[in-house]
Amino acid sequence: MDLDGLLTSLNVVQEEQTAIKRKLSGLLDNVVSTHFINWAEDIHQQILNREAAVQLLRKDIIALKKTILQKKSIIYFFDNQYINMITKYKEQVAYLQNEFNIWSKATAEKFDSSVA
Repeated sequence: MDLDGLLTSLNVVQEEQTAIKRKLSGLLDNVVSTHFINWAEDIHQQILNREAAVQLLRKDIIALKKTILQKKSIIYFFDNQYINMITKYKEQVAYLQNEFNIWSKATAEKFDSSVA
């Protein structure tokens, strides 16, 4: 089901973000420069913002999935309202994934340059 795929995508973003948090903690344990602390605080705020967005989107997708399953009628599933909602969630997840991938790459490059 499309909604399960969206939830899986959100899980991947959340898991990868957790890995970045661990890297950030490790880096902070080894480096105590003001520049890095400011950078780490900025990264941490971005992570918190993304986590909030992921949780809100997950909540909305799960609610829609429950509604569709409760209706149990194919007529409801093909109702324009549900199709529009699913399309909106697909766009939001795609945006979140794309934004995360760009951010993750830039963050990884910064980690690599700070370790070298």
